[in-house]
Amino acid sequence: MSKAIYSCRHLPVLVFFAILSVHAFAQDSLHLSIGESDKMFLQTNLMVAAGQLNVDAQKAMEIQAKLYPNPQFSVGLNAYDTDNKNFFYAGKNGEKAVTFEQLILLGGKRKNEIELSKQNTKQAELELEDMLRNLKYKLHTSLYSVYFDLQTLQKFNTQLQQLDTIIASYEIQAKKGNLPLKEVVRLKSTYIQLNNNKTELLQSIQDEQKDLQVMLQTTAFVIPAINENVWSQYESLPAIDSLQQLALKSRTDVMLATLNRSIADINVHYQKSLAVPDLTLNTAYDQRGGAFNNQFLFTVGIPLPIWNRNQGNIHYAQTQTKLAAVNEQMQQTSVSAEVNAAWYNMQRSIQEYKKTQDVYNKDFTDVYDGMRENFLKQNISIVEFVDFFESYNESLAEVNRIKKQLALSAENINYTTAYPVY
Repeated sequence: MSKAIYSCRHLPVLVFFAILSVHAFAQDSLHLSIGESDKMFLQTNLMVAAGQLNVDAQKAMEIQAKLYPNPQFSVGLNAYDTDNKNFFYAGKNGEKAVTFEQLILLGGKRKNEIELSKQNTKQAELELEDMLRNLKYKLHTSLYSVYFDLQTLQKFNTQLQQLDTIIASYEIQAKKGNLPLKEVVRLKSTYIQLNNNKTELLQSIQDEQKDLQVMLQTTAFVIPAINENVWSQYESLPAIDSLQQLALKSRTDVMLATLNRSIADINVHYQKSLAVPDLTLNTAYDQRGGAFNNQFLFTVGIPLPIWNRNQGNIHYAQTQTKLAAVNEQMQQTSVSAEVNAAWYNMQRSIQEYKKTQDVYNKDFTDVYDGMRENFLKQNISIVEFVDFFESYNESLAEVNRIKKQLALSAENINYTTAYPVY
């Protein structure tokens, strides 16, 4: 038992260092509201910057698709003139040839390439928007989690300080022989349990802080500033059908599935246009190497589509259109299921929150204060006090958990519909 007492006596020191670690973060802290966090996120997040660069790259490819093939110009000279005994002689009696060649694209190849590049740019833009939707959801959920965990942590600290005061008083009385030592040990066991809960909470806060610091590109300890007046807006829930329609209209991943189907259709036209032979126009001048001196030629060339008519690529592109249609339907079904789950979670969170509001009120604090005072006056037993103390702390944590769950459920509604419903 002496070892247990020795360990328990060092608990205030351990808690002090735990609290000190949080204050160390707070010295370089950053207080942010949801709106301020969104603004900072857009300005500093590297993944957002990379997504924007990808959009710019696709726009550059759009410019490239609009360009015409370059003409080809070539000059030929006789390397050694045996009659005149000269190298590269191109005089009156020498030999030189000049050719000019231009490729003419037929079958709508250039038009289809331009349209494909435009659609690829739209795809990059939608991918960026979808990435922003996912990252903002993670940002908001981390902010709410840290906010409520810090509130619970503050209440745990208050409870630990009060319990520490009681333990110190009981230790004095135990040394004087006025109280049995087992009551001090029982109080310290309660202290250890509450401190363990606090340690787990600190770990959760630190994990969320790591994500926040990465998303916001900061080394400061982020302290969310949440308006407590927002809870009333969470108590209403739109009809599930309206949220499903909103999601199918607003979700970028649904738009991407539709766009991919459009790209697949355009690619079919493009592959068919590749089967159409291109025309090559050629003009040439030959000083002495032709049928007669100073010969001018005009030639037209075109491949003969006898064996290769791009059949394989055309069939592949047609298969991709069917696959894109299936993926589009699957995506719409998946979104509807996500909205359903989010709606039911929000409904359950609203019910829990309303029930908590009815049950948890100022009476809880008043009863706790009364129980603590009566315990110090030894009007109630340690068993009664410890049971109430543990239940009270569980209630404090549960109230914050329910409020956090309500806020996270509301964010999930916004996320699944891609619309600020709340």
